[in-house]
Amino acid sequence: MIIVMAATPFEVDALSAQLSRPRRVVIGKCSALKGRLRSVPVLVFISGVGKTNAAHGTTALLEQFRPDLFLLTGCGGAYQRSGLVVGDLALASEEIFGDEGVITPHGWRSMKYLRLPLLRKTERIYYNRFPMDHKIVARAKKILRAFCPKTGKFVTVSQVTGTQRRAEEMQKRFGAICENMEGAPVAQLCALYDIPFLEIRGISNIVKQRDKREWNLSAAARISQEGAKEIILHWGKTP
Repeated sequence: MIIVMAATPFEVDALSAQLSRPRRVVIGKCSALKGRLRSVPVLVFISGVGKTNAAHGTTALLEQFRPDLFLLTGCGGAYQRSGLVVGDLALASEEIFGDEGVITPHGWRSMKYLRLPLLRKTERIYYNRFPMDHKIVARAKKILRAFCPKTGKFVTVSQVTGTQRRAEEMQKRFGAICENMEGAPVAQLCALYDIPFLEIRGISNIVKQRDKREWNLSAAARISQEGAKEIILHWGKTP
């Protein structure tokens, strides 16, 4: 089975409508839609926006299921030097907690500076950064080659970047291509539960001075769901 999670309904509505024999299943205090995309078992879950909702939903799902792949999808903002434009598809090579840390007189410092890991797993210590399995990312790139996805680091934030100064600061700090509000806690929990994890996002806007007239959420949701469908249909067939 493949789990597909998104923050909001419109980010998975088109995909959900294509499931055969859909039925609601209880996931803790929430529910999900379970069905098949052609012959592939799929569970679609809407987490709600932000880190807490994403962490809660992921935990509830992974306590109940052990999927072949946990696919997080939806919309994201692209940093200006990423090479991405609105309507493109982005693929995460790493998820980064962008806010966790400390503000010092010399600027922001990470959890590593504080010597406070977010996760200890056997001998591995994670601070702000949760790298993806490069084999999983390479497999996804192969499946998504027709979409020409841009692969790079994603940053998860609690507050959406809405000024040019902050956008430049975040891109310089992390060297990332995409900003979102859910990815890092999902990556952390999939690492904890040893579940294959993948994140793709359609680009809805460029991260700069906030102007929603330049956004295209529909295009972003459409491309991300098209990409998610390709991954679902071909994941079990691609070595």
